[in-house]
Amino acid sequence: MKLGFLQVYNETPWVAFAIDQAMTLCDELLICEGSQFVAYPDIPERSNDGTLDIIADKKKQYSGRIKVMNTVRVHSNYRRNQCTNFNIALNHCKVGDYFIQLDADIYFMNDCISWINSLMTQEPFDVLILKEQLFTYSFYWEMIIYSNTFCPVIYRKTPEFKFIPTHRARNVGEKVIKTDKQIMFHYTWVKPRARVEIRQRTSKRYREMEKWFNKSWDNIELIDGKAYPCWANMTLTLKRYNGKHPEILDNHPWRHIEDVRKIK
Repeated sequence: MKLGFLQVYNETPWVAFAIDQAMTLCDELLICEGSQFVAYPDIPERSNDGTLDIIADKKKQYSGRIKVMNTVRVHSNYRRNQCTNFNIALNHCKVGDYFIQLDADIYFMNDCISWINSLMTQEPFDVLILKEQLFTYSFYWEMIIYSNTFCPVIYRKTPEFKFIPTHRARNVGEKVIKTDKQIMFHYTWVKPRARVEIRQRTSKRYREMEKWFNKSWDNIELIDGKAYPCWANMTLTLKRYNGKHPEILDNHPWRHIEDVRKIK
């Protein structure tokens, strides 16, 4: 069995596309919905932007293939809640099954999906790691922060398989496939200001993230090759992108918008 796991919170512009894509990769999809940010009482616990209605419609469309669980909110650190959700999700699949970790803003080209499905069917593996291409402000701007970004996408469950914060896998098998020829398109910051602000405020991956966001987010100019000081002595470089995007996003409402900061 191929189990997809998708965590969502206030993802109206993306969640329908994410679910449709998941149905091309998974036999079953487990959606974990809700805010994990217990330490921030001003952030509502459940999605309140229409995400829940979209999920309900998709459950009807893909009858019997989608299950929904409320997010865990037992830890003050959201990364621990996130990790707990992943381990709960693992209980929905058996040893030898594939566990596919998805996000509402991560997508693949059709040929990549075909390649992944072929691998899972014909060439069993334990971990699949793909190169990640990050976008910010719109479909037209790549975000370069880390020199090489690769992320695991799929795991094959072993008897001792588990996750530790933040959903880093432990006790995986030995056959690892890592490639930069198949790309994950990650629309990390192609979101309204308020949604990105929550991400920066709650992440705590680097202490300077929220301070940097409040100072710089609205002042960044979209100039090809422009580098901006970022947190932890890193830089954010913008790179103009005029290439292809995953076909499933052809009708995304923001597909041809230059700068989502202008969306009200």
